[in-house]
Amino acid sequence: MDPDSKDSIKTDSSFVKKFIVLLQRLINDIWSSPINLILAFLIICLLVKLVLLRRKSSNNASRKQTPVQLPKLPKTDLTIAQLRGYNGIESNGRILTAIYGDIFDVSRRVDLYGLEGSYSLFAGRDATRALSKMQLDPSLFSNEYDDLIDLTDKERSTARNWHEDFREKYDIVGRLLKPGEKPSIYPSEETTVDGGYNIADKKRE
Repeated sequence: MDPDSKDSIKTDSSFVKKFIVLLQRLINDIWSSPINLILAFLIICLLVKLVLLRRKSSNNASRKQTPVQLPKLPKTDLTIAQLRGYNGIESNGRILTAIYGDIFDVSRRVDLYGLEGSYSLFAGRDATRALSKMQLDPSLFSNEYDDLIDLTDKERSTARNWHEDFREKYDIVGRLLKPGEKPSIYPSEETTVDGGYNIADKKRE
């Protein structure tokens, strides 16, 4: 055996023995003193908490959805059935919602209106009634045109305030059509938008 190897083994063995002795002293010092024992317990709890927080933060970051970058949507009026197609899934990430007759493009806030967002119920729906009542209840999102005739003055005022708030944040891309109402003709209107979603042919109940 190489002499250098023997010296290396002896050095490693000596280091291990010293480490064990120091560890034993540390354990004895902690165990023999209630204060040291409490401090050690608190340090361990703090380290465990930091590890759990870091893991939770990492999981949240991995789940966070990337904002969708889509071209500007040509202005188009939609029926309630056609609006449902713009739920962010069947429309290549495009998310529209309606408030008081105006249709807003909220696609850039997929974190809020996307599948796992806090306001995912708004995607492809008329959100006026829900906003007027300040409730996220699925029963408030109708599959038919909602004339809102039964809303109180206070609820109408609340909904209009939300409408103004949305106008400041998002583009209005059309109007929500009443039954039998014909869409308006806008400049540069296109029948097919978003890479294949045809608003004239595709309808969803």
